[in-house]
Amino acid sequence: MTDMTARDYAKLGFDEFLESSDKEFPFSFDDVWNFMEREKADKAWQVYIDEFHKEVDESESCLGHNMLNAVMPVEHKFTEKQYIREFRAPAEHVIVSKIHNTNHPIFLLEGDVTIVEKGVTKRVKAPYYSITEVGTKRIVYVHEDCFFVTVHPAASTTVSDVENEILADSWGDVKLDPKCSNEVKNLLNEVRNTK
Repeated sequence: MTDMTARDYAKLGFDEFLESSDKEFPFSFDDVWNFMEREKADKAWQVYIDEFHKEVDESESCLGHNMLNAVMPVEHKFTEKQYIREFRAPAEHVIVSKIHNTNHPIFLLEGDVTIVEKGVTKRVKAPYYSITEVGTKRIVYVHEDCFFVTVHPAASTTVSDVENEILADSWGDVKLDPKCSNEVKNLLNEVRNTK
């Protein structure tokens, strides 16, 4: 008898489920498997970055919220349905972002940084931009003084209101875009309910 992997057993269960169902299933086994693997990896990253953030906050070199604003000043600007956030960070600092609740661009206009998000590490130098996706929380190590700008879709016009709109307090509060996630969530619930 051959050794079966967890994937092999899952495939058998998936095939049995399909045979016993009179409904057409909109996803392939590979779709389901890849989604589940990605979800496990995302959960592991969330635990890791939260632990890292806690250690940074508890370290002797942590600046604390009030001092952080003095060292890394943030400028806030509002335009029609947009919130623009500009901030500078000096070299040799570590930044752990909050959890983002909007898809938005981030621009590095000056400097050199290493960015870690969902376990992917990349070193980038200005000029650089990328798209921050909903559910992103990242670690940034500043090699050279840097200047970041982010542009968020937002209806609010005060800093406290806009932060409530664009940031999640916890991983459970992340607002995934329904067009991207509802079908997969329904699939996940259906798969879980067949066990």
